[in-house]
Amino acid sequence: MGVVLMSTTIIASLLVGAVLSLRFKFLILVPTIIAAWAVLTGIGLVWEITAAWVVLEIVVVTTALEVGYLATLPMEGLAIRPN
Repeated sequence: MGVVLMSTTIIASLLVGAVLSLRFKFLILVPTIIAAWAVLTGIGLVWEITAAWVVLEIVVVTTALEVGYLATLPMEGLAIRPN
């Protein structure tokens, strides 16, 4: 069950990072990552998950947000801008 939840969290974080890169500058990642940390910590406290698992999720989500953000940047360079 934990693997399914972690993979869902990774995919969601990648997509959120990609969507953010289409509209905002890189500074949007700071409040997004802080909000993700707060949400994951809250979920960990409510579900009584071990601290090591919560820290692992925080690291994975932070990395996935950044990778999702960076993955779309080369595509923006290839896009044809309308005149």
